[in-house]
Amino acid sequence: MQRFKGEDRMKNGVKLIIIGLGCSLGAIVRNLAIITVGKAFSVPSAIILANVIGCFIMGLFTAWGLKKFISATWLPFLTTGFCGGLTTFSEFADSSYQILIASYTFGALVYILATMLLGLGALWLGMYCVEGKQLKNVYRK
Repeated sequence: MQRFKGEDRMKNGVKLIIIGLGCSLGAIVRNLAIITVGKAFSVPSAIILANVIGCFIMGLFTAWGLKKFISATWLPFLTTGFCGGLTTFSEFADSSYQILIASYTFGALVYILATMLLGLGALWLGMYCVEGKQLKNVYRK
């Protein structure tokens, strides 16, 4: 039986709502990190922490999705949604700009490099925790 276009839109609409819910939860966690960690250290360190932890979690979820431990239905909720809300680039860009206009050029550069390198490292570590030494073969399957 052929599906109607409206059914596809309904599926896409539900998927978008599910991703939006995940994003809302991620943003709440990020905001809590900024409030709590930001008070103890500084707001940029709280955002770096949220970004690094989010990248690590994204690595775990991605690897588990590739292994089919997480269904294709839940993967977008967890990665695009939750991790996307937790590690938002707009927050990163705004923080970088705020540090830069406060005349802390070196601090802004350190912040940008630390966020990028630690984020990539955390993503790799998350995937390595699931795949181990087989990580190099994950995308060759």
